[in-house]
Amino acid sequence: MDTSLFIRLLSNLLSVSSMCLTDPNRELKAFEEKNCLVPSLQPMFTAEAIGFLLPVIAPATVYEIQDKLGICITFFQFQENTYLIGPYVQYEYQDKQIEQLLVENQLPASLVLSIKLYYTSLPLVYTNQIQNVITALTRSFDPSISSYTFRRLNGFIQSMENTDRTDTPRDPCDYSEIYKRYDAEHRFLHMIASGDIENIASAHNEMEQSALSSGFYQSASYINPLVGFTILRVLARKAAEEGGLSIITINEITQRYVQMMDAATTQNDSAHYIHEMVLELTKAVHEHKLQGQNYPKLISDTMEYLYLHLGEEIRLQELSQIVHVSPSYLSKYFRQVTGMTISQYLTIERCKKAAELLSSSEYQIQEISSFVGYSDNNYFVKVFRKIYGQTPSEYRKELLSGTAGT
Repeated sequence: MDTSLFIRLLSNLLSVSSMCLTDPNRELKAFEEKNCLVPSLQPMFTAEAIGFLLPVIAPATVYEIQDKLGICITFFQFQENTYLIGPYVQYEYQDKQIEQLLVENQLPASLVLSIKLYYTSLPLVYTNQIQNVITALTRSFDPSISSYTFRRLNGFIQSMENTDRTDTPRDPCDYSEIYKRYDAEHRFLHMIASGDIENIASAHNEMEQSALSSGFYQSASYINPLVGFTILRVLARKAAEEGGLSIITINEITQRYVQMMDAATTQNDSAHYIHEMVLELTKAVHEHKLQGQNYPKLISDTMEYLYLHLGEEIRLQELSQIVHVSPSYLSKYFRQVTGMTISQYLTIERCKKAAELLSSSEYQIQEISSFVGYSDNNYFVKVFRKIYGQTPSEYRKELLSGTAGT
């Protein structure tokens, strides 16, 4: 059998990384180094765990491992070879679920962005797809092969699961009314750059209607969805950047929708994701203009770094190296522009995040304290009371009466 052809077909049909384990020790170690982002949440993604399972897998059985993050891999045997598919995911990313997972496992808030970027970089694939492709390929190479049984492993607990998926259609396009389309695009991009959340929907609809009437640059909902979406995403990213939005924030938003578009099953799904991405980018620009007060780039970069590392100990020396200025200059300039010290700003942002968790979760005060970067719970209570005029417990109790923080 042509093993390399079999692997290429697996990878291309599923759009997921696939390999044949010819040297398991080396290959599984490399897999762990590349894909085991948080070992405590992905114990089954270690070379040791996978290596333990391989010798005992049953014939004609496909095993799907799902870690605590919801990231999956699949492995099976065919003609004395063991194949590994993945990693991939089966659900859209949810911030609240990851935050809850980190809090429950006593892990810092600074992991959220890393996990989000990793998770949303993976393809969305469903068990039903994998089952159909493996069955079709194995029977193509060996017509006598029986159907494969699918088993999911959460830890070492097995469960059976199936899902459905349909194909995405495509429509052709033509060329006309270029100037009208260009004007509509220009207005649309201006709405994103200015953070105009009231008019962005109408601007987007106008651009789509002009595209439909001309047939030249139809919305990504009407051309090949992925190609059209790529064009629109690039334009929207540049407009959001022009509006002052951080490129990290832009990348986080658009990459998440890239993943959703890859898994879109209908034109309606594609159109919905495109509209949602445009609206989310515009809202982010709007909030940036309201909250960021158009700070100079040095200050914006500093604030962004602080926000992304709320749960970590941050030293001025390290921070100044990140933004490429001296510690004394950064400290003086930050206070001059914002009216507060870096330490004061960081304290406020940590307490804001804590207040959000107090209002939206049932986590214990000590868990929230650790999550936002305070190892000493008593000190956290003292700092929180200074900012909000209440202890965290008092703040949470008064939420029910609607008077918290007043």
